[in-house]
Amino acid sequence: MTDFSVKKVWIIAKREYLERVSTRSFLLSTFVTPLLMGAFLVLPTVISESAARNIMRDSERPARVVIASDNRALAELVSGELIRQKGARYEPSVVSPTSTGERERLDKQLNDSDIEGYVWLDGPAIASRQVVFSTRRISDFILQHRLSDALSYAFAAQRMVQQGNSAGDVAATLEPVTLTAVRAGNTSAMYNELRGAIVVFILMFVMLFSLLSYGVMVMRSVMEEKSSRITEVLMCAASAPELMSGKILGTGSVGLTQIGVWLSLAGFGASRSLFLRTTMAALDVGPSLIIYFVIFYTLGYLLYSAIFAGVGAIFNSIDEAQQWNFVVILPLIGASAMILPVATSSDSMVSVAASLFPFCSPILMFERLAVHNPPLWQVALSLILLIATIGGTMFVSARIYRTGILMYGKRPTIREVSRWLLQA
Repeated sequence: MTDFSVKKVWIIAKREYLERVSTRSFLLSTFVTPLLMGAFLVLPTVISESAARNIMRDSERPARVVIASDNRALAELVSGELIRQKGARYEPSVVSPTSTGERERLDKQLNDSDIEGYVWLDGPAIASRQVVFSTRRISDFILQHRLSDALSYAFAAQRMVQQGNSAGDVAATLEPVTLTAVRAGNTSAMYNELRGAIVVFILMFVMLFSLLSYGVMVMRSVMEEKSSRITEVLMCAASAPELMSGKILGTGSVGLTQIGVWLSLAGFGASRSLFLRTTMAALDVGPSLIIYFVIFYTLGYLLYSAIFAGVGAIFNSIDEAQQWNFVVILPLIGASAMILPVATSSDSMVSVAASLFPFCSPILMFERLAVHNPPLWQVALSLILLIATIGGTMFVSARIYRTGILMYGKRPTIREVSRWLLQA
């Protein structure tokens, strides 16, 4: 049976596809995984908003903060700056001078929840610039940040006054600067690096998840049919390359179906959620980027699933083959370690070489496309090398598959596998 039949490959792929998509595990992973990811993304925001609402309910009036200091002028500067800050909901008051009895009184007010907290600015604190803020809510980082800014302003203003500057000069010099962030466009280096890192991280997650699930699924399917001797029956109707190609295409179609469902859910969520719409617009996830994602994901899957199929044909049990999983995905782990260097220096010699290396190009070339547009010849060369490597891997795996799928009993050595390649 030397002729390669596309019709037989289609029948095998169709059987594999329908068998996989009808399982409960596929339905759960396809629809429950996005819900869990959405929950992990939304829950922190919901908890934060709930905490903020609780704080607002706990205190309908502005929170009372006491500035206790031996230097009343300094305390007044801190109080005034705290009131002047935009969005402040605090009611500062000044206590001067400080004393042991005054601190005990403030501690009692704090324990009775009459005040939110107090800043203790005695002589040693002013001299060392190490200020202590006693508060009921140690997690209220907003108040602590505002107090830190107010203290820094007050110390600087008093020092400038002592050096002979007028109050107007001090106010003008310490006037805060308003910073407005605007998007500069796709040529902005920082924006592109951020987009590349985020988008490639998503690709990495999907790629590794698919490889560990569907690549291993191909390997398990091969090993199950090998151990149950079903392959001997199947090979009466189809050749080994046809069986292997059908398994890879059928299982890969399941992965593409799952990703298609996820993208559809993401698109539906973006149409309903302003937050998701804004995020996708900020990341500039357009049709071209999605097309590149599908291309590199598909080619990456074909490459690694062919390797997994060959590994499954070699070994007799899952335990024997399991240790090779790490070896198979080792190039992807190396590519993940190159994400930040490639994002920050996309045109360097190392980045270009790594993105052209077929076993890393599904991630790294896609990252370079997400960061900025590399030369067209590099993209074309990467695709050519990747497709050629897929063809070579398919050829080698098919020869291993043809002999290994019918070998039972013992784990083959490297010399025996080499003989299979020559004699198949």
